[in-house]
Amino acid sequence: MKDKEFFNSIADKWDTICSHPTEKVNYIMDKIQLKTGEAVLDIGSGTGVAIPYLLDRVGGSGKITALDIAEKMIELSRQKNNYPNINFVVEDFYNYNSLQKYDCILAYSCYPHFNDKQLFFKKAKTLLNEGGKIVVAHVESRQTINNRHKEIEGDIKSDTLSAVEDTAKIMENEGVKIVYTEDNCNYYICIGSV
Repeated sequence: MKDKEFFNSIADKWDTICSHPTEKVNYIMDKIQLKTGEAVLDIGSGTGVAIPYLLDRVGGSGKITALDIAEKMIELSRQKNNYPNINFVVEDFYNYNSLQKYDCILAYSCYPHFNDKQLFFKKAKTLLNEGGKIVVAHVESRQTINNRHKEIEGDIKSDTLSAVEDTAKIMENEGVKIVYTEDNCNYYICIGSV
């Protein structure tokens, strides 16, 4: 629960210390190719940075579940994102169970904090509809993210992002077909389909 304590402690500052340029988030959303009416699970949703972009794609008939381990992050997201088709859940993704299946599971700007990567994709598969997508994405380079985490005292410094080829290999080992990858100075994106 190390990450829960850390993210609760910085929740109030999160939106001022992290940058998510609109054009870069839209670039990622365009790669995902969401459709109107789809159901999305936004894991590690934090203060809901991705929610408006997801809503633009899935519309009023779509459904979004914002999931985060840190209740203070979810509280802030609720205040910012007052839409009828969003469900907010405070839960550890590894323990999350749902009768609803999703068309897309998005891990935006959070994947390094999931320590068991194999279990991460195994769990994601159980929550996806047939043909559903799992997306790992960041609007910064792997090197930038890893350098930032190294500067944080405590356990967060060990939360690193591997090369996209390594993430893709783990996904493939769990039976996820790779749809798109990008790993450069601007983005880290890995999209798979089940």
